[in-house]
Amino acid sequence: MAYKLAAAAALAMLWAGNARAEKGEEFFEKKVRPILVKHCYECHASDAKELKGGWALDSKAGWEKGGDSGPAVKPGDVDGSLLIESIRYDGLEMPPKGKLAAEEIAILESWVKQGAPDPRIDRTAAAEVRPPIDYEKGRQFWAFHPPVRHAPPEVKNAAWALDNIDRFILAKLEAKQLSPSPDADRPTWLRRVTFDLTGLPPTPDEIAEFVKDNTSQAYAKVVERLLNSPHFGEHWGRHWLDVVRYADSNGNDFNATYYNAWRYRNYVVAAFNQNKPFDQFVREQIAGDLLPAKTDEQRADGLIATTFLMIGPKMLSERDKEKLRMDVIDEQIDTMGKAFLGLTLGCARCHDHKFDPIGADDYYALAGIFRSTTTFEGESQQYVSAWKESNLPISEEHASVLAAYQKTKSKLDAELKTAKNKLKTAETQLSEMKPNRLGLVVDDEQAKLVGDWKKSTFSPRFVGVGYVHDDKKDKGKKSISYEPEFPEAGEYEVRFSFASSQGRDKAVPVTIYHAGGEATVKVDQTARPPIGGLFLPLGRFQFGKGRSGKVVINTAETTEYVIADAVQFIPVTELEKPTDAPKMDEVMSDKRDELAKTTQQIKLLEEKLKALEADAPPPAPQAMAAKEAEDVEDCHLCIRGEPHRRGKLVKRGFLQVISNQTVNNDKESGRRELAQWLSSAEHPLTARVMVNRIWQHLLGEGLVRTVDNFGEQGERPTHPELLDTLTLDFIENDWSMKSLIRRIVLSHVYRQQAAANEVAFLADAENRLLWRANRRRLPAESIRDSLLAISGRLDPNPPDGSGVAKLGRLAIGNNAGEQTTAKNQIFQRSLYLPVIRNDLPELLTVFDFADPDLVVGQRPVTNVPAQSLLLLNSPFVTDCAKQTAENLLQRPDLTNSRRLDLAYQLILGRPPQTAETERALAYLSTQLPQIEGSPPKPADQQLAWSRLIQALLASTEFRMVD
Repeated sequence: MAYKLAAAAALAMLWAGNARAEKGEEFFEKKVRPILVKHCYECHASDAKELKGGWALDSKAGWEKGGDSGPAVKPGDVDGSLLIESIRYDGLEMPPKGKLAAEEIAILESWVKQGAPDPRIDRTAAAEVRPPIDYEKGRQFWAFHPPVRHAPPEVKNAAWALDNIDRFILAKLEAKQLSPSPDADRPTWLRRVTFDLTGLPPTPDEIAEFVKDNTSQAYAKVVERLLNSPHFGEHWGRHWLDVVRYADSNGNDFNATYYNAWRYRNYVVAAFNQNKPFDQFVREQIAGDLLPAKTDEQRADGLIATTFLMIGPKMLSERDKEKLRMDVIDEQIDTMGKAFLGLTLGCARCHDHKFDPIGADDYYALAGIFRSTTTFEGESQQYVSAWKESNLPISEEHASVLAAYQKTKSKLDAELKTAKNKLKTAETQLSEMKPNRLGLVVDDEQAKLVGDWKKSTFSPRFVGVGYVHDDKKDKGKKSISYEPEFPEAGEYEVRFSFASSQGRDKAVPVTIYHAGGEATVKVDQTARPPIGGLFLPLGRFQFGKGRSGKVVINTAETTEYVIADAVQFIPVTELEKPTDAPKMDEVMSDKRDELAKTTQQIKLLEEKLKALEADAPPPAPQAMAAKEAEDVEDCHLCIRGEPHRRGKLVKRGFLQVISNQTVNNDKESGRRELAQWLSSAEHPLTARVMVNRIWQHLLGEGLVRTVDNFGEQGERPTHPELLDTLTLDFIENDWSMKSLIRRIVLSHVYRQQAAANEVAFLADAENRLLWRANRRRLPAESIRDSLLAISGRLDPNPPDGSGVAKLGRLAIGNNAGEQTTAKNQIFQRSLYLPVIRNDLPELLTVFDFADPDLVVGQRPVTNVPAQSLLLLNSPFVTDCAKQTAENLLQRPDLTNSRRLDLAYQLILGRPPQTAETERALAYLSTQLPQIEGSPPKPADQQLAWSRLIQALLASTEFRMVD
């Protein structure tokens, strides 16, 4: 047993190492190599005019050997690597033309920290021995052979085979003198197939019903029920979203919110639930906007499907727009290649592919197709590019209502704009009129205030920016003093400005302090001032030069509002000159009336607009959808992948190793032809890759274990005849994904138990021959969804609309102090949680959620302490355990033994064994002491059961599927 455990542990480490290496090489090709090509190769490549410092960074051997200062990189040692020291400008400074961007430095640091994975061979050696690509020879590689049907092989134990799938598997086992494992018991199989098809656990009732069903159709009935569940599409749609790097935000430099990405997510879910033929599914995602549609629903599906091309991460604030354009095209080609073809096409951006028969010409033939496709349109702010959004089809009635609403709104907007312009003009004209300018004007802004005066602009008649009032409070304790600087001694007329209205005081004491003493005038502020409706003359008084007098407004003995605006001091000599003051006063009065009317008009228009918008019809829905570019063009080959170093013009087309077909339509991008080429029944890869993906999700490993790489660096199929035959069956069965899934899960190979067999283990430790079921850990979403389902908290209904609708333009802030809206917390399936790049939910990341920046056909699976710690300490898990315990305790008809049985079925999909029951009941008895026969307190019961439930939830068995 110790040997088995040690061997299993070693094997697990090997698998984990292989997964990390594959991911690391992808990280190098996608992130690291472009930086080295752009910034380093000019001086540090084997074919550079002068190899500076002896460093060659264009091959792994080059940086390992290093130059004058030693190796350029020490894998795993970030601070000790000369390359990192140089790009940080810590001593050496490279590149000399300017320091790399912070994100580029971070990428290179991360690469070194990962151990500097680098698949490149020595450039000099390659140049000496590598001839031009021989496409005829390349077609001899297994992946480029068209699938060939194979007759099911003869087997000794023919009775074991439930399907021809089993014959292919059994034949290889028998050739190695091995036998398949016994069948899993019914609860184990039911738990496995329920998770595999829906991502949720079976209920105790479903377990009981299946166990007692002794008919020959028992297994088939379960599978049919699960395939027809809406949860099927939610679970299998998530598999596809991993492949197409789905997210609800952009990530990278400008983590913008993708408000309409959810439509693509729902489209994918519906495609699996409706069993959309996979070839149609492919065509729609590449060119859905160009395909014929009989209904608005089909037209909408086609537009939404092209979100596939839009949803990847982008450097939106890249100022070099040509570079951005080519980087996005690179990301689209790379994703398309891995998702549909299982090929690393992105490796051919800078040069011919190092391992596969894919030339740079092939890459730029495809680039021309995507270059002739619009995925960007305008800017969301200066220098920040925006992606293309398209209106989806709507009904004639909806369109008519929208048109009427928009017409009314446009009319109100225009009237409001006109009124505001009119108000602004009237205010300007009024401020320029002479009576306000004569003599000295001291506004309330320059006056000395005693007490708390309130500012206001409620009345349209005022001098300056507003006026003040006493708010009818603290009468006798407030005053306001106006003290001008008189330029000359003499007689001045004093005028007081206030906004008259009802509710004002009728005897406001205004005291004028002048050269001859003081005088107090009681002002009725309900009466309209005679001069322009603004100024009231208080009398004529002598003042000396300088600060020789003042006017004070007091609130003593007043009972209503007291208003104070401005005081005007006009030399009498000015007033005695010939003037058109009466006429001007009349004009000012008219202008103020106009101002009041316009203000009221604006208020009414704003109220109408607000009411209209409150009752607005729903807007036309939009999708992140591609469209044809205005200029359809072939693409120049970019030397070393750099967008501004152009080589020859490459005709738009496809991969030469598969087809010499080119795009000959000068009016379209070529996406329509590309979609047809990819989904052709004669294509050697598209159906094969999808069949392998389906097999991998059901059996734990693909027939080709590198599910995203069918090239030279990928693994060879363990059962090539079976893969080919399943592929042709898949095509002939209308590319039906449900049919293939049904067939696999009803096979005998799927029914096996996962227990190890020592003889078989020694012969085939990696289980490549499928002599048993692969024990697998639940995906992150199934762990979370199971916790909700077990506790009865899972809302099975999908959300209505976008999960990020309430987020700001940035899904999360790129700056530490930037405020953004928190993500929604929901009790629906994890599929519907917002996928925010750079800010994924903790529970999902701890359990290896797919990196939304990359194509992830098979998630890495880790087993680390953080997973157990989370299940033991997470408030979310604790709450689910408490709720589950409460649900069990609300059943007074159950004994503790029966509760325990139900808890095990809910959580582990099986009843407890006798020893487990005894231990659990013993634990409960220690936690629930009874005093003289009295029942335990409800709070003590719930705590004890919650702890027991959480222990089961934290168990290895809960998160594993046998």
